[in-house]
Amino acid sequence: NMNTTWHAVVTGHQKIAYQKNGRPSGLPPLVLLHGFCEDSSIWDEWITQLPAMLIIRIDLPGFGQSDLPPEAGIEHYAHAVKAVLDQEQEEKFVLVGHSMGGYTALAFAELYPEMLAGMGLFHSHPFADTDEQKENRNRGVEMIRSGKKDLYVAQLFPKLFEDDFEKMQPEKVQQTIRKGQEQSAEGIINALESMKNRPDRSAVLSQAKFPVLFLLGKKDVLIPYQDVLKITAQLVQSEVHLPEGAAHMGMLETPEVTAKIVGEFWRRVVMR
Repeated sequence: NMNTTWHAVVTGHQKIAYQKNGRPSGLPPLVLLHGFCEDSSIWDEWITQLPAMLIIRIDLPGFGQSDLPPEAGIEHYAHAVKAVLDQEQEEKFVLVGHSMGGYTALAFAELYPEMLAGMGLFHSHPFADTDEQKENRNRGVEMIRSGKKDLYVAQLFPKLFEDDFEKMQPEKVQQTIRKGQEQSAEGIINALESMKNRPDRSAVLSQAKFPVLFLLGKKDVLIPYQDVLKITAQLVQSEVHLPEGAAHMGMLETPEVTAKIVGEFWRRVVMR
């Protein structure tokens, strides 16, 4: 059932919400982590495309129905992921993160590499924020603190889609904005601080003993894909996809293509 929400608990009282779809098969599940100002519903279109495995979608701390973490820090998001998988008694899985979810996946890989059968970075990268990005995060925090959360989210999402996409499918962009505006101001501020302070995790990738999937958008204004490609060359096992028509929101821009890429990656990784 798409709408059943389960809860795990971190550090005694912090509730983390998640959903399970598909069917348990005894194989490692696919775990999906949403990005900034999103929640697990961002994957709804994918769920219909990925029938053959167990899929666990997690609301990261401060988003969806999950409680705020005790303080800012991407590693707290990774602890939340660990709490869910412990509760589900899953010791091995494939972890795919969109954008901030990818930063979380990298933090998880640093802490619990032995649990990963494979990892996917979806419009994401291992680098720390530049000074300019940190400055933008600070401005975002100020804007939300001054009561302009709805405006902040309304300005955030349109530039993440490919230029023509908003003309073709305005309702998808509007729905993403609406869902983003439902997220709490505290959750968004916590995420901005967490991203701003995260370290470079390139070494986590170069030391990875598991296969890594890179799903990147050529038109992505946030993630310069050439910079990510420089890193993939150094990895033992990596594959790179640049689907046509994807900027930063491939699960909505090109849902069939991106779901298929991830489904095939999952199958290759768990069957090897």
